[in-house]
Amino acid sequence: MRTPAARYDTRESLMEALRELMVLQVPAEEVAPVLCTIGPVDLDLLADCMNDIGLSENRSIAA
Repeated sequence: MRTPAARYDTRESLMEALRELMVLQVPAEEVAPVLCTIGPVDLDLLADCMNDIGLSENRSIAA
């Protein structure tokens, strides 16, 4: 049986994913594509979370 894919549709799940991607030094512009390969992503909420921690697609997530 197939296990369910991760869902990134809550602030908590997105913030945890952003913390993990920061450790991996994933560029900010690659965050959405990376998460979308894993499971469904609420892109509006992702943008809000990235703004909350001071990230934009023009800055590195590790900055």
